[in-house]
Amino acid sequence: IPWFKSITKMPIILKGVQCWEDAVMAIEAGCQGIVCSNHGGRQLDTSRSGIEVLEEVVTKFKEKGIWPCPHFEIYVDGGVRRATDVLKAIALGATAVGVGRPFLYAYSAYGQEGIDKALQILHDEMEMNMRLLGARTISEVVPEMVDARHLSSHSAPPSDELYLGNYDRLRRAAIKSKL
Repeated sequence: IPWFKSITKMPIILKGVQCWEDAVMAIEAGCQGIVCSNHGGRQLDTSRSGIEVLEEVVTKFKEKGIWPCPHFEIYVDGGVRRATDVLKAIALGATAVGVGRPFLYAYSAYGQEGIDKALQILHDEMEMNMRLLGARTISEVVPEMVDARHLSSHSAPPSDELYLGNYDRLRRAAIKSKL
């Protein structure tokens, strides 16, 4: 980081932060921000998501009395698929988030029209979810709006009891024996 600072006047944002200790080192080294990212964590299925790291970083920064910090930004990259993901990250302290995969899929399947539609969906979700939260502006989205107690709980999604209790399973076809 000292070398980067010696060759540029641009802000230095450290990407790939996966623990609060590295975030503290980044702020102490004079970085202007970090990106909580697991570098495409699908390659390592047990790595923590950016939002898990974000929650840990902000909690530790607050404990150390260095948050909020007006000259340091925290970004989240990875795992953001819809507006509720964006709002959770903002509420937990992120300056902004990276939303990539939905737009990659939209563009791959439908070109520019897919991008336009994906942006409209994200916009509509943001508007609806902010209304449901009672937030008129992004600055009104606060940590108390998110229950982060189980962020690191990596369990399977719950079963769909409504479906299982109301719909009959298809029966397997009976194969007639020629004997």
